[in-house]
Amino acid sequence: MQAKQVVLMAVSAAMLMSGCGKKGPLIYPDMLIAQPPQQLKVEQSGSALRLSFELPDKDRSGRKLEDLEAVLLGRRVYQENGCVSCQDQYQTLQKIDPAFPAPAQRQGNRIVVMDTDVRTGERYQYRLQTVQKGGITGSAITTAMVKLLAAPEPPELKARSVFGGFIALDINASVQHDVTVAGYTIYRAEGAGLLAPLTTLTAAPHYEDQAVQRGVVYHYAASVMLKRADGMLAESEPSAAVTISVLDDPN
Repeated sequence: MQAKQVVLMAVSAAMLMSGCGKKGPLIYPDMLIAQPPQQLKVEQSGSALRLSFELPDKDRSGRKLEDLEAVLLGRRVYQENGCVSCQDQYQTLQKIDPAFPAPAQRQGNRIVVMDTDVRTGERYQYRLQTVQKGGITGSAITTAMVKLLAAPEPPELKARSVFGGFIALDINASVQHDVTVAGYTIYRAEGAGLLAPLTTLTAAPHYEDQAVQRGVVYHYAASVMLKRADGMLAESEPSAAVTISVLDDPN
């Protein structure tokens, strides 16, 4: 451990144990290090890899974490005869600031990173490490190795206006024998707006959008999420968009 890190943590621990009255439980310096990121997940999204994780909000002692500055994200391309435990093979992809994570995205306490600089057939592994004020770094954690395969084919989406004032959507996905359908995502845009996720389906590939209005033009697209033979989830690119509006009910 670096000398600066040891000194800073020792001072912090001394401050926590000092003062009047009854002393609290002993907190060792290494307990002030941030817990590692949680719930790591790597999925294939089209021809890219999507990494997501939960930001830590506590240190190892269970106290609320107040000084998290960044999460270092590294990646390596796995070679067949490479050193599995070697840490110097990771190249830094991004230093993610929780307050300003771009180009990563923050959704609540979850960070999502799209890695588009990947090639079909290659195997990748990611490493995450917290950085606190003063340059204190936490222990590195790694994901499982993942292989990028050819992107799943986008599904076909059909839409129709239904009597009663809603739009019915049907998804048709063509899948190979070694994969299973894990779900579907439907995207919607109004007028000239951008497509955004509307809902996720985990059962039948059918959805009825009743939150629509007459006179408004809607655009829809859909993607399919597949579970590969190796257990990894792979999402297709969105389907071709369809444009539709609610028809007036006949008198």
